[in-house]
Amino acid sequence: MKHKLLSLLIISIVASLMVMMSGCNKIENLSNSGSRLIVDLVTGRALDGTDKSTTVFSDVITMVDGKPSIENDNAAATLRAELLSPDRTSGSRYQDIIVDQIDISYTRSDRPNAVEGKDVPYGFSQRVNFVVAIGNSVEYGFVLIQHTAKMESPLVELFYNGLVIKLEANMTFYGKDLAGKRVAPVTTSISVWCADFADPK
Repeated sequence: MKHKLLSLLIISIVASLMVMMSGCNKIENLSNSGSRLIVDLVTGRALDGTDKSTTVFSDVITMVDGKPSIENDNAAATLRAELLSPDRTSGSRYQDIIVDQIDISYTRSDRPNAVEGKDVPYGFSQRVNFVVAIGNSVEYGFVLIQHTAKMESPLVELFYNGLVIKLEANMTFYGKDLAGKRVAPVTTSISVWCADFADPK
C-alpha cells in the first residue's frame, strides 16, 4: 500500500512539474534576463523621399548635382523594454536594456530559395550601443541597405532598366540588461521596393 501511495505521489509531482514547464514563457527559454525587448515600429523612406513610411522605397541610383550617386538606405526602429514578469510594473536600473547589435538579412516572396549576392543582397551586422529603459521606448536609426549592396547583384542590374524588385528586410535586435544578462533577440521585417526610381525634381 505504501509503495502504491509513493508511486502516486511521484506521478503527481512529475505531472505538476510538466504543467509548470509547459506554461513557461518561451522568451524565458532564450534569455537569462528578467527583461525583454519589443519592436513597436520600423519605418524608412517613402517614394516621395520623406521618412516615416512603413514601406521603404530604395532608389538604387540617384542624381546629385547632375552626377549619379549611390547612397545607403536608412531605417528607424522604435524599441520598447518591459519586464518579463507580468505581475511587476517597475524594475531596477539594472534591468534596463543595452541594444548592442542589429543583424540585417533579406528574403523574396517570389524566390523562396533566394541566394545572397544573386537574388538578394548579402546580409550584414552592425554594432550599436544605446539604452532602452524599462517602461520607456527609444527611436534609433540604422542602415537598412548598404550603398555597397547597390553595386552588387541583384541591385546593380536595376540601374536604368526600369525593373523593380521587392525585398523583405529582416532585422534582428540583440541586447543585454545592465547587469550583463542577455535578453532574447527580437526579429521583425519591413518591405522594401528597389528600383531606379525617378529622382525628385
